[in-house]
Amino acid sequence: MSTHSIDQSTAPTPQQQSVEVKGSAIHGVLVGLIPLGLLAGVVLIVVVITALARELTAGGGFYVQQQAALITLIVGLVLAIVVFAIACWRVLRQVALWQKAGVAVQAAATLWTLGFTALVIISPILLALLLPQHPAP
Repeated sequence: MSTHSIDQSTAPTPQQQSVEVKGSAIHGVLVGLIPLGLLAGVVLIVVVITALARELTAGGGFYVQQQAALITLIVGLVLAIVVFAIACWRVLRQVALWQKAGVAVQAAATLWTLGFTALVIISPILLALLLPQHPAP
């Protein structure tokens, strides 16, 4: 058996290459959604903890409930920012490794997904700025 036949038998066919490209793009999209998923998870946990804190302090009056809710929401906001920043940093580090390795499709899909994530996060702020709360008479 010659080396020419071995190279032809182990070379991927065009159909196999397209499946690998699609798989790597899907993997890139999923990796790019990690920061958004972690952020959503932290927000859900913080909302539940805030509701529990309000229920536990219900007998103390309005100001006690307000303090408990404020403290849990501030701690949750700081935690969400830290978790999101670390997740984005790790994803961008992975993208840099993929780009060095020549896996451009996966890296591009991840970067596009991170851009979408940024758009999702900033959209409520943009809506609040662009849509008036009390229209003029």
